[in-house]
Amino acid sequence: MSTLVRSLTVEIFNASGADITVNYGWEIAPTPGTTICATQQQSYINGVTDAFTLLGGQILLTPAAGGSINPVWTWPSGAPVSGSVNNTATNLAVTNQFINTQTNNPTMQVTITNASTSAKIVPAV
Repeated sequence: MSTLVRSLTVEIFNASGADITVNYGWEIAPTPGTTICATQQQSYINGVTDAFTLLGGQILLTPAAGGSINPVWTWPSGAPVSGSVNNTATNLAVTNQFINTQTNNPTMQVTITNASTSAKIVPAV
């Protein structure tokens, strides 16, 4: 395997009560069909062998209850890393943040939790 000059680690922590299947990824990892079990964490690395190549990708995750969770990122040469997570999963909430962005090896942390089912009280106007 080549030495990666720039890389982004995608760290997925499934803090929910549901298993989530990895649908597809990119060249090396993740492996389609693997499962990130409830309360487990999995990390994947997306990288390039030089400092000038665009780095970007996505991972499609499929929760057992339906919908999808899709972390997407891009890191052009000379620009900061950016990304988001599209969530259409039923009864799951998703947050993400980037850490160590000042390095050539930042991490995109994706956290999946059970969605709150508590009712919200809206004050009368």
